[in-house]
Amino acid sequence: MRYDVAVIGGGPSGAVAAAILAKAGLSTVLIERNFDNVKPCGGAIPLGLIEEFKIPAELIEKKLSRMKARSPKGRVIDMTMPNGYVGMVRREKFDRYLRVEAEQAGAVVVEGLVKSISHSGEGFVINTLNDKVPPLRASRIIGADGANSKTADELHFPPNELKVIAMQQRFKYTPSIQKFSDIVEIWFDGEVSPDFYGWIFPKADHLAIGTGTEDHKHNIKALQKRFIEKIGITDKPYLDEAAKIPMKPRKSFTQEKAILVGDAAGLVTPANGEGIFFAMRSGKLGALAMIEHLKHGSPLKNYEKEFRKLYAPIFFGLEVLQAAYYRNDRLRESFVAICADDDVQRITFDSYLYKKMIPASWPVQMKIFSKNIYHLIKGS
Repeated sequence: MRYDVAVIGGGPSGAVAAAILAKAGLSTVLIERNFDNVKPCGGAIPLGLIEEFKIPAELIEKKLSRMKARSPKGRVIDMTMPNGYVGMVRREKFDRYLRVEAEQAGAVVVEGLVKSISHSGEGFVINTLNDKVPPLRASRIIGADGANSKTADELHFPPNELKVIAMQQRFKYTPSIQKFSDIVEIWFDGEVSPDFYGWIFPKADHLAIGTGTEDHKHNIKALQKRFIEKIGITDKPYLDEAAKIPMKPRKSFTQEKAILVGDAAGLVTPANGEGIFFAMRSGKLGALAMIEHLKHGSPLKNYEKEFRKLYAPIFFGLEVLQAAYYRNDRLRESFVAICADDDVQRITFDSYLYKKMIPASWPVQMKIFSKNIYHLIKGS
């Protein structure tokens, strides 16, 4: 059978795109390499995403409005979101739900690791390693297959320039771990991560603890081991997870007949490594652009233009923040000190919940600017 669109990758970006395409009446196949795949992911999603995509309450394992930021010297800043919360989801359940939504919308969902993609006439032929899945033909392709995207390689998109390797371990709650069950902790500590951060995210029945570092620069297992030691946990994890995460958008993620969304496009923000929100938003924007393209002849590059128009300032701002403060522990110490400011917290949380740059009054802007200059000089 020939499909209008083949979506390669059944995570949040691909599943959202497939559901929207199918609802619009386009014949859609969603190809997921492994239905049982568990992606190492903190699983934190903002309130704006929950509202936009109507995520059911049963998928939100925790609603957390408190957070701690910890500096290299052990200074702890307590922060509270006054106007919302971070929802904690378990990726295997979350992804499965989104794929079911796509299937119920009319998409054909198949399991198979993509082996090759070749041009054929006005479209593509996709071969998988699953013998039960015949070659799939599609007029257009959406690549949603992660940081190491086979789609991007086969179709010669520009490479993902910067990748972080992330490792996460899951621990069942015990009396010694229970104290972490109702608050997010972020560790800005060179012993935990020399160029990123470590996280402690509580879920319904377990604690997710992880760290990240630029790929090929440091030993991620050694960093994770040190993190667990510093936290003081002696329990054994029941699951170890690791994956690569892109930390910079590709120079281009659209072609004449194909687009990339989510991690495949490199749409994970610097500094905080948030990917689920931008995966689902890019999946939605990409699918809408694909519908306009197939039904009315609009160019697919409109998708990339729209995404960059909406979110380029956020990516740029976080890239500057990471470059400024993540270079050494003196600067990380200064960064955590800035987090103690009430206005910094308010602006940060308000912007985070709905991914919009929230303007501050001129006096507040000048105060925050002055504090940044002071702490950058002090940290340097």
